[in-house]
Amino acid sequence: MSTDIQDDEIDLAELFATLWAGKHIIGAFCAATILAASVFLHTADRKYTASVTLQPITSDQSVPNLGGLGGLASLAGVSLPSGGASDFGTFEALLTSEEVAARVINRAPLIQKIYASEWNADDGKYMPNVPGPASNVLRAIKYVLTGNSAGDYTPPNGQRLAEYVSKTLALSTNRDTGFLTISAEVSDPQLHVELMLAVVEEADALLKERFMATGASTLAFYQNKILSARAREHREALAKLIAQEEQKLMLATRDTAYVADVVMGPNISLKPTSPKASLVLALAFVLGLFSGAAAVLIRSAIKNRQENA
Repeated sequence: MSTDIQDDEIDLAELFATLWAGKHIIGAFCAATILAASVFLHTADRKYTASVTLQPITSDQSVPNLGGLGGLASLAGVSLPSGGASDFGTFEALLTSEEVAARVINRAPLIQKIYASEWNADDGKYMPNVPGPASNVLRAIKYVLTGNSAGDYTPPNGQRLAEYVSKTLALSTNRDTGFLTISAEVSDPQLHVELMLAVVEEADALLKERFMATGASTLAFYQNKILSARAREHREALAKLIAQEEQKLMLATRDTAYVADVVMGPNISLKPTSPKASLVLALAFVLGLFSGAAAVLIRSAIKNRQENA
């Protein structure tokens, strides 16, 4: 047992001696990787974080105007609650949907800036980018490996924009407040703030239009039902639904936000948030350290094998 420990100590001592002897090689590797990291930091695009925080519009923010429904409910022996319903979950899902993207795509100035590399101002239409030699090689390799070709060019449409929004914008919900934050780490934060607000406006407008198409008939249905309802539990449930529909109808008829309202932002970071210089340089140093150590150990192993041969 003690012999094994002694052998391990001897091997560890030899390892450190080998690495110390090759300290110049390790230093050269570290310098090379740090230099490469420095070149990357000088050439990489600086990205800023843009964000918008939204809050759901609930009954706490506005009192529904029930009009004659109060007297109707009193005759039925029911006091109308002041509750309200929110479509905030549906709103969040719609933000990255093709339905909303198909509406945002009609904002020509915004879309032209997003797909600036494809927009030809002289011809007034979108055109595919001319692939370079490297792109052609990558496409050829992809076709050989997967059998999938690049396919025909598709001008910007709702589907493409929905994919772009899903990849670029991040959605996060605060569990304590219920607030929804939309953020993006991009090199052009002003453009993406404009995109965030456009997506929010169109999602809110879409839900408002959907409700306006059916809200009045739904409310009339509940009003008729409450007159014929006999059970008190049914009348109370119908009264609550009537109050909720009244509030939603009131919000939908106003020229303001219907489901979500901006509570903070738009905010843009003062300094770039990517790339993180300290992290890049630290990783480069660690990579150089391990690469240099591996090179020294391989060199020592080859040298020992040649001496023993």
